[in-house]
Amino acid sequence: MNPIGTEYRAHRRAATHARLQEQRQQPLPAWLATRTARRALALLPAATFAFGVLAATVGDFDPGLVAFAIAPASYALAVLRRATRMLDDAPENLLDEREISDRDHAYRRGFRLTLLLLGALAVLAVLDNLLADEAGVQIVETGGWTTLLVASFLTATMLPAAALAWTWREPVLEADGFNE
Repeated sequence: MNPIGTEYRAHRRAATHARLQEQRQQPLPAWLATRTARRALALLPAATFAFGVLAATVGDFDPGLVAFAIAPASYALAVLRRATRMLDDAPENLLDEREISDRDHAYRRGFRLTLLLLGALAVLAVLDNLLADEAGVQIVETGGWTTLLVASFLTATMLPAAALAWTWREPVLEADGFNE
């Protein structure tokens, strides 16, 4: 075991935690601080999935279209995480009990939403197969399934942060005295 490498990794980890804690303590921009704004942002995964379904039904797989979709989805994920002070990605030792509970609850809700997303994909696949067999019509062409898969993956990565943004409350600062 290399003690210098271990020291270096420990120093980098401590610096990363300090930087993350500093970012978490910065005040949110006014447009991002309201519950209404966070709830509107929480709907971004649904928009991402809808865009993917639309792109998949319009035509075959287009790498340009997928690349075009990845940039706004990545930005949406960053904004979602910023709106909740990066709670979904923060190490546990930087969080208090309420934050850990909120994060765990959001991950459970995000998991359920991911299962719903997979269910929707399964229903779409079965419906597409039935229509192709019975009426000779496909909802999604063969290449469109790749686009839909990418959109589903992007949506699934956003779901825990979106679930957290939907329910998250800014912590109330404690007053100096009681009943003030």
